[in-house]
Amino acid sequence: MSISYTFPNVGEPNISSATNSGDSYKVKSQDSTISTTSDANYKKTRPRTTRMVRTWTFSWVAMSNENYALLMDFWNHVGTFQQFEWTNPIDNEVYVVRFAEPFEWQENYPYGWQGTLKFEEV
Repeated sequence: MSISYTFPNVGEPNISSATNSGDSYKVKSQDSTISTTSDANYKKTRPRTTRMVRTWTFSWVAMSNENYALLMDFWNHVGTFQQFEWTNPIDNEVYVVRFAEPFEWQENYPYGWQGTLKFEEV
């Protein structure tokens, strides 16, 4: 299957080592365990699937109007329904992802746009 979209270069997110970036980078790995507890209070577990889906959350602050327009145009094409290639700025690996949450950004005049994007592994 060919992926027809690639996340645009809108500048680096403000990773947690950056000044005043706060809680700007998160990674979450979904647990696929199924568990049951017996009448004797023994717990039995097994994996539901062989895959553990990851999500990554990154924040940007002071994004330029030009980069924001590029990002908004990309969002209008893919929404939360279309998968695309994305390069993780932490490990520089390319992943096939989709947006996991709606688009909600704020202009912080005169500094630029700020917001958070959550990427979900496909």
